[in-house]
This record gives sequence, structure tokens and C-alpha cells, in this order.
Amino acid sequence: MLASHPRRRPVLAALALPLIVSSPFVQAQTSARMALDALLAHAKTSESDRLLVMQDGKPVLDYHRDGVRDEQKFEMMSCTKSLVALGIGRLLTQGKLRSLDQPVSDFHPEWKQGRKAEITLRMLLNHTSGLQNVLNAAIEIYPAPDAQQLALAAELSDPPGKSYVYNNKATNLLAGVVEKATRQRMDVYLEQEVLRPIGARGPIWSQSGFDKAGHPYAMAGWISNARDAARVGQLLLDEGEVNGTVLIDPAFMREMVAQSQPYSAAQGLLWLRHSERMSWTVHAAGLDRLAAAGLSTASVDRLRPLVGRSYADVREVQVAIDEALGAERPVFMAELNRSGNALGAIVRREVGAIEAYVAEGFLGQYIVVVPAARLIAVRQIAPRSDLTGDQPWPYGFPDFASRVIETSHALERVSPSVSIGS
Repeated sequence: MLASHPRRRPVLAALALPLIVSSPFVQAQTSARMALDALLAHAKTSESDRLLVMQDGKPVLDYHRDGVRDEQKFEMMSCTKSLVALGIGRLLTQGKLRSLDQPVSDFHPEWKQGRKAEITLRMLLNHTSGLQNVLNAAIEIYPAPDAQQLALAAELSDPPGKSYVYNNKATNLLAGVVEKATRQRMDVYLEQEVLRPIGARGPIWSQSGFDKAGHPYAMAGWISNARDAARVGQLLLDEGEVNGTVLIDPAFMREMVAQSQPYSAAQGLLWLRHSERMSWTVHAAGLDRLAAAGLSTASVDRLRPLVGRSYADVREVQVAIDEALGAERPVFMAELNRSGNALGAIVRREVGAIEAYVAEGFLGQYIVVVPAARLIAVRQIAPRSDLTGDQPWPYGFPDFASRVIETSHALERVSPSVSIGS
């Protein structure tokens, strides 16, 4: 928490009270404390294991649940993708990659022929490769003996570069790119070239973060404690510099968090772009994909009237979907699960003025970076054994990034800083 003022003798405190109450700085401090307390309360309600908020490199809120050690590491899930993006930036800085528009076929020559020859590194990073994909990694990716070969053999469901679809399968090809560019396994390279220079220490990869062929996944697998996750956020905040030395070209860092393609303003290069007030919409292309995947035409058609409507909260759009489906909901959800998709296949985030850059992972793992307040927030949570596989996950803290931005506004009034840009 923010430090309080030194105690004064009672008579002096009484005399100074009207001045203290009216002081804008003290009011700002009080507002900052209240904002941090509110964020902590929500973290506890959502059963967070770890919450760390840093401002200007110093902790202003540091919480862990009873029994959770300060240095305990958690599987960061899809936050791994954001770390991999930094690894690609490091490779570009070292000259081991020519550019983001270098063809993937330079590293996977199986793609020298046909439309896959058009797929670039940028398309793997911004989810526009067009590769066939099942959203649920447990359907295809985890059972596959070799995740890279699975992706290389996938058909094209869209022309390369022409549509945005979140794609775990395509992302995993980046592990092969890193290995072929460096002759090091990707997790080894990331530890040596990105994490060690910022002060993070291994081990950095989970045992489940490798396929049966021994390749690390690029979609998930990174394990980290909260301090090291915050160090990754600090690297973004400092535009790739560490103690005055350029680790990653600042131009790449800015490009990484800029809008990466015209189809989704919320997407950078494996980092999310966030505003305090987000909205959610059901998009027609997602419904068309579900229909093409064989879901009931009647169920899909029930959702089409929702297209174009805007919802202020992800829970609101879920309620709207449930109401539109009515009695068809159980059938639709069963078909959705069998197809390997989730509601994320049809729901898209819309953003306003960008205030934060976010690494986000399954179960509710987060690294949130708010440049204007020089603030970094990390939220971590472990799976809960009291939930069975068919129960919905209730502890995801889906509005964490928005609440961090709201908190940052209160903290910024106490310690304003300079943004790295939008």
C-alpha cells in the first residue's frame, strides 16, 4: 500500500486537520488507497493466488493467498504468447530474422509451394495466417505427437492475411522459427536472451509445455512468479531497454503494441490492446464459421439478430446469447464443445482509446501495462481441484485489465508519468 504520513503530536494534528483535509495531494493519496483496496477486494473475491501492482518499479500492492509463497511460479497459459513476441523482437534486434514480413517457409520449407508460401511471421503473430484451427487446444494440439507438424499439415480455411482468427495451432510454428534461427530450443533461447537480462531466473517452462516430440509450445508453457512476470511488463514499459542497454529495438516494441491488422483493434502482435471501457459484439463471420463447422443452422440463426449490438461487459453478451438461444442453448453448447470451439469464436472485443497493453491467459493469468501511470499489474491463479471438468470456471476475473486501468487513474494523480504512446 502507499506509505502514510509520519505521526504528529495530537495538538499539531488537530490544528492542521482543516489544511490536511483540503489538500489536493492528500485527497489524491486517499483516492489511490481506496482504488488499490477495491482492486484487492476483487482479487480476493475471484480467489486470486497472487496480485502484484508495481508503479515506477516499486510495489504498491503485493498480495498472495494463504499458503502461496512469494516466489511461487504459476503456468502463465496464453501469456506465453506475449513472451514469445518479445523473443521474436530480440531475434530481429540481433539480425537473426530479416523482418516480420519474412516468409515462414524460410524456416519450414514444406510451405515453399502453394498458398502457404504467402504466410509470413507477422501473420503468425497477428492471427491472420488463415490456417485451419480448433479453438480448444485439448481437441487437436495436446493429443498430437508433434504440434509443429500438426500446424504445417493444416489446411487453409481462409486466404493468408485476409481475416483474423485467434489461432493456437499457427502460433506454435514460432517455436520452430526460433529454433531454426538460433539452433536453440525456444524455451532455452527465451531464458538466455530475454528473461535472464531482465533479472528473471529459471526454470521457465512447465513439464506440460512440450509436445511429445520435445518441442515447446509457443501458445502456452511459460511458468513464472509474479515478480518476473512484472519484469516482462517493465521491459515493455521501458521500450526494450534494460539498464540503458537496448535488448529489443524500441521500434519493434512500438509495433508490437500497435493495431496489427484491420480486423480487430484490440490485437497487437500477441499482445492485447485495452481501454478502460471495452465493449463486446457478436460478429457475423464467427457465426458463419460455426455454421461451416456443422453447428445447427437453427441455433446459429437464433444468434444472428445479435450481430451489430454492443455490450458493455462480457457477461452481458453471454446473457444475451443465452436468452437468444432459449431452449436451444444446451444443444448449441454441446455442439460448440464437440467442434472444439468456444463462445470466443463469435464474440469480439471492441476498444476505445488505448490505455493499456495486456498479456492474458486461460483461467485469468494477466500482465497489464499502463504506460501513462508507469504501472504494471500481475494477477495469477492456479487450477482448483474442487471443480470438475464440466463446471464453468468462476474465478477468471474477466474485468481485471479494466479495473487496473481505473486504479491507475487514481495512482497517476499521485505520481504522474509519461506514456510510451498508443
